[in-house]
Amino acid sequence: MPDPNRTYTEKEIAKLLERTAQLQADDVRDEQPSTSGLSLSELEAIASEAGLDPEYLHRAALEIESTGKKGFQNRTATHIHTQRFLSQELTEDVWEELVFELRRSFGSNSSIDMTGLGSFGNGVVEQIGRSREWRHTSPMGVHTSVLLRPYKEGTRIEMSQKVGAGSPKSEAIGYGFLLSILPAFILAVIFGKSLLVGAASFTVIMAMLVPLVYLLDMRWRDKKLANLESVAERLVEFANEKASLASPVVEPRLETSTTSGMLELEDEELAPEVVSAQRTKNRS
Repeated sequence: MPDPNRTYTEKEIAKLLERTAQLQADDVRDEQPSTSGLSLSELEAIASEAGLDPEYLHRAALEIESTGKKGFQNRTATHIHTQRFLSQELTEDVWEELVFELRRSFGSNSSIDMTGLGSFGNGVVEQIGRSREWRHTSPMGVHTSVLLRPYKEGTRIEMSQKVGAGSPKSEAIGYGFLLSILPAFILAVIFGKSLLVGAASFTVIMAMLVPLVYLLDMRWRDKKLANLESVAERLVEFANEKASLASPVVEPRLETSTTSGMLELEDEELAPEVVSAQRTKNRS
């Protein structure tokens, strides 16, 4: 049993807490999964007792929460969604870099948008308070929205795309119906304008097309979601790179003033005749 009266240093306390958490995690892993944990306020109390500044605890918690975190990846009948987190607040320089990347990824420099909806062009930028949004609509009708909002001490990136007018099933039935009408009509005409042949042909063609359209639509939506995820990762990389390149402002050293002051003090210590002669020599 360890000595209960021993006093541990701050470094030893930090190691003790880390090792304690590791031992408990190993023990829980060997037995059964557990949902127990500690809240941020409880961690603050432990950190204070260990001599650790809560400010650094907050920064560490935000880094753990934001690093590699996707937030959620969601699909609805008509939209796809993804989310990312930045550990720093959004600045003008970072936002400018992100807008250029969004234009390269989704926009097109070949046309000018006159609708105000960001259609077929570089997109539309809007700022509401501390939140910023970029919107764009492609020629295929894919509407993209990128919203950046303050989140705790950092920034949350919410991205969404409209990838369909309805669910994949409803679109498969709709497109299958439209694509089956013309071939069925042609076959009915070929076989003596037979209504029976037309109805049978329509049923068979639609039965083949609906699953095919559904499969192609799902693959297309998967591809759009993968592309959206890729762009989201690049936005995080650009933001982190921009933040890391930001250097603190260094105040200029006043060496000239200090040197000048020292010369003046030296002049005062010399005799007036010597000072006058020195200054005359310097002017010449």
